[in-house]
Amino acid sequence: MGGPLAGVRVLDFSSAVTGPFCTMMMGDLGADVIKVESPDGDIMRHHNMTFKAGVGSWFVNFNRNKRSIVLDLKHPSAQETIFRIAERSDVLVQNFRPGVMARLGLDYAMVRERNPKIIYLSISGFGADGPYSHKPCYDPVIQGMSGLAFLQGGQGKPAFVRMAFADKMTSMAAIYHVLAALVAAGRQGVGQEIQLPMIDSLLSFVAPDSMFGYTFLPDDEFRPLTTRPMLQPMATQDGYIVVSAATNDQWARMSRALGKSEWIAQYPQPADRIRNLQSIMDSFTVLLPQKTTNEWLQILEQADVPCGPVYTFDEALQDPQLVHNQTFVEYDHPIAGRVRGVKVPGKFSETQPEIRHPAPSLGEHTIDILRECGFAATQINALLENQAAVQGRQEAAKAAAL
Repeated sequence: MGGPLAGVRVLDFSSAVTGPFCTMMMGDLGADVIKVESPDGDIMRHHNMTFKAGVGSWFVNFNRNKRSIVLDLKHPSAQETIFRIAERSDVLVQNFRPGVMARLGLDYAMVRERNPKIIYLSISGFGADGPYSHKPCYDPVIQGMSGLAFLQGGQGKPAFVRMAFADKMTSMAAIYHVLAALVAAGRQGVGQEIQLPMIDSLLSFVAPDSMFGYTFLPDDEFRPLTTRPMLQPMATQDGYIVVSAATNDQWARMSRALGKSEWIAQYPQPADRIRNLQSIMDSFTVLLPQKTTNEWLQILEQADVPCGPVYTFDEALQDPQLVHNQTFVEYDHPIAGRVRGVKVPGKFSETQPEIRHPAPSLGEHTIDILRECGFAATQINALLENQAAVQGRQEAAKAAAL
């Protein structure tokens, strides 16, 4: 049957993280994702922390379930090629700087003339227009400007989340925007353009529980309340745990389990506990190193208190619940060999997503995609000869050997 998006075709011009993570999720859900790359390829083919046989880990983890076609978008013949593929596509995703697709003659207005029902997603740092629209942008810039770094630092020095957090949260926003637009296309018969700024995407995620001092207007009374203390991992005799007793009942059970029954009357309400969190954390600092992580977890779990270990990736890979969930998945890559990733988190009863194929080599599917879109052999050969399209090296070698 295939995944829930089987039959949906996505034309993916994006690179780096924000667009590719979004389109990979659509591919995991069953969509046919056609990754359009320049002859140099997506920047993430070359910019990785780890490589094996020339294959980068980041590229593998953001580009599975896609097919790669190489087109030189500056070549006159490439534009018509794109239009013909777009006519057979449901979604187009791009994260060039605002104005680039217009200069290439591939903006929404031009593509819409050939396919009025297409969903055209444009991801940018700050938006399609406005005072910052021209600025180059990467994840740390958005973490800083969204207030996230300020929140992470608490009362001290601002700190970044040590991953592409803004990029990936924008990807999450992007996929639900696209899925909503696909529903509208199916039910209302309309295609549309979606402009999605990274700064707005991250703020929509960060703000609901963090800008509490700016919610009620006028905000003069509340504005000084700009941060709140947060729980942190707490050291045990041999590791770290986190304990989160949010309700009064949980707080009472935890206090008794820890031998701190006096806390029940001392800090009866959540506001009391938040105001005195540093003092409470100082007590934990003395108490928890007296036992091991497993000993404390057994005590707290028996009291039905939300708690858990603080894992490294080595430990997460061995966790029995994650093993039971089959959270991590291993599969074969034709060049890099065995690779590991994380599956789609949702379990579908009828249209279960799957990893159908690994991240593609550059131009691996150029010929197949052109054939599917109605290009004759003579037209394909002309595109290859004038270098408007480029065939993957492995495929070119196979063709030469025939």
